[in-house]
Amino acid sequence: MVEFSFEKATQTFTCMFGGRMDTVMSGIVSEKFKTELSGLKSKTDMLRIVFDIRGVDYVASSFLRLSLIAAKGVQKGNFSIINADPQVLKVFTIAGLSSLLNVS
Repeated sequence: MVEFSFEKATQTFTCMFGGRMDTVMSGIVSEKFKTELSGLKSKTDMLRIVFDIRGVDYVASSFLRLSLIAAKGVQKGNFSIINADPQVLKVFTIAGLSSLLNVS
């Protein structure tokens, strides 16, 4: 499950994820994310992206890859992952991505 929202005032594109972000779901979400993002990129050059993973209890490497792609698509410091479950945060930490992707 994924829901997207865009706040024009702060130029923030928020993606709210729920459930397991396994390989299959990450692939589906990745396509939806790319479609939504392509519509926003032409409207702003100072876009911020926030992945809210409050409802996520599992992430596969394909979700880590999606996170890296999202982070590379915006200026440094304009990507973050919030509301990570302790077990999911541990995955990002072990992969060496928790500080690079601003995961909390």
